[in-house]
Amino acid sequence: MLIHQAQLILTKSDKEERQRRETEMKKVKKIGVLALIILLQPLVAGNPAIAADMAMDSVTGEVADMTGIWIRSNRSLPGNLDENFERLEPEDFLNEQGLQATAVVRPAFDPSALCLPSIPRHLAGPYPIEIIQNESRVVQLFEYDNVFRIIYTDGREHPDPVEDQRFMGHAIAQWDKGTLIVDTQNFNGKAWLSLDGIPVSENAHLTEWYSLIDNGETLEVNIRYEDPDYLKRPIWRKYFFNLKTDWSIREYLCAEGNRDNIFSQQEGLPGAFQAEDVLPSE
Repeated sequence: MLIHQAQLILTKSDKEERQRRETEMKKVKKIGVLALIILLQPLVAGNPAIAADMAMDSVTGEVADMTGIWIRSNRSLPGNLDENFERLEPEDFLNEQGLQATAVVRPAFDPSALCLPSIPRHLAGPYPIEIIQNESRVVQLFEYDNVFRIIYTDGREHPDPVEDQRFMGHAIAQWDKGTLIVDTQNFNGKAWLSLDGIPVSENAHLTEWYSLIDNGETLEVNIRYEDPDYLKRPIWRKYFFNLKTDWSIREYLCAEGNRDNIFSQQEGLPGAFQAEDVLPSE
């Protein structure tokens, strides 16, 4: 009897303690939400567009949380494709200037071999990509070359293409029903689209669509690439990325201008440095 009464007392005590903790947690959550509103108020008040977007997103849930580490899946489609994601041959999409640029390709001069980044090339790499996002930007951290890319979602426009040119271009984006649509331009004309030597000109234009599928376990990326300097038609690419919850981005050492690579060390390989490749000493 005494044991039964003691059990009842403990049960009642446990229930009261649980209720007390739940009440405290509700208070903490309310305080946290209030603090967030206070912190964001100056930003929102100063930009009606952000205020409207945040209000719409909070109601419709149009922003998808793509935070995490992603690795390219073997479901990805290889090569350069048409709008139906059918494989294209170089003569199908390269113009005369593009065909001339790829007629003689020296892998030793590949900007990637010199540790210089490129988009969309870095997306196709065999290394993981970490995505971090907030209300104003989506950031891609590439293990490949340890470079990063900022995609602005705060409503800004592209900067002057003469004053601001980049290897990976300047990227802005908007959300549409959970899909992130990215627009990239302002390339510096110093990168390659791929190993086959297709240059990325200053007039290149890249559009990307990022969508979560498979209950958020897969990231689908569709890419449309245009470059009037080297292409006679747009080309498409389609990638899938698997979410890796237990992975992390590791160190990848590569320095611009690195000459200690496979091409310079092994004589006879395609693209190996030759006498005409070596700059004369002053």
